[in-house]
Amino acid sequence: IFDNMAFGLKLAKQDSGEIKNRVHWAAKILQMEHLLDRLPKELSGGQRQRVAIGRAIVRKPGVFLFDEPLSNLDAALRVQTRIEISKLHRDLGASMIYVTHDQVEAMTLADKIVLLNAGKAVIEDGSVAQIGPPLELYHHPVNLFVAGFIGSPKMNFLPGNLTGIEPASATVALPDGSTVRAAVDATAAKPGDAVTLGIRPEHVTLGGGADSFIQAEVAYVERLGESSFLYTRVQGVDNHVIVRQEGDTTAKMGDRLTLGLAAQHCHLFNEQGRAFKRRIGAAAETKPIVQ
Repeated sequence: IFDNMAFGLKLAKQDSGEIKNRVHWAAKILQMEHLLDRLPKELSGGQRQRVAIGRAIVRKPGVFLFDEPLSNLDAALRVQTRIEISKLHRDLGASMIYVTHDQVEAMTLADKIVLLNAGKAVIEDGSVAQIGPPLELYHHPVNLFVAGFIGSPKMNFLPGNLTGIEPASATVALPDGSTVRAAVDATAAKPGDAVTLGIRPEHVTLGGGADSFIQAEVAYVERLGESSFLYTRVQGVDNHVIVRQEGDTTAKMGDRLTLGLAAQHCHLFNEQGRAFKRRIGAAAETKPIVQ
């Protein structure tokens, strides 16, 4: 493993003393000094990944490029290696470009995300869907693609039509006949326009305490221990409307529920999929979401 990590330095004809110092320095950062005398075949998948990172570290680059480094690791190892890469970023202070299809990795590791898109939207808006800090993309997605990609489970989408427009809010009529108020600036639109209402699963409440309400029927329940996900059906909506509850739930398949949608947590997108600007303050973004 020592020779593997030192390979690039030897090619660069570095002094043997400098090579030894750099390899041991990198191995200490990655907590793998005890592995330097082993053969590659004796290492686990996670250890081999650290060796690959070590080969880059010893050269002390100004910029690191990671191309889906965790894709071949199992779930537990991905979490551990993700933590190690985050710590490495902090310790080295070097810039890192990290390519991933896993939005959890992007949200947890990035200072800034560049979210790329492909397909029809590229022709209209370009391949870069949005650039910004992770929570900016989460709370203020600029279009339906970003809103649906960031977050797990993804944002709920409900089709509707604008029925009322004010400077700081808009009212949307849903297919089941209910109306929902969203805290957005939709003054560029007009009543009757087709829109898509969005709200994240953790922002949907059961019962009171909201601005608007819709009726739903439970189609499926996922109990994860620390939280539960209710997959519900709403009349006229093709996709499930997902509700996240903290802890366990007493809900079961077939139950009829009243879902609460707070205006400050609702997103609104026009017929082209572009978001209307949300009219909320920073405090609204960080307050508790499910009671």
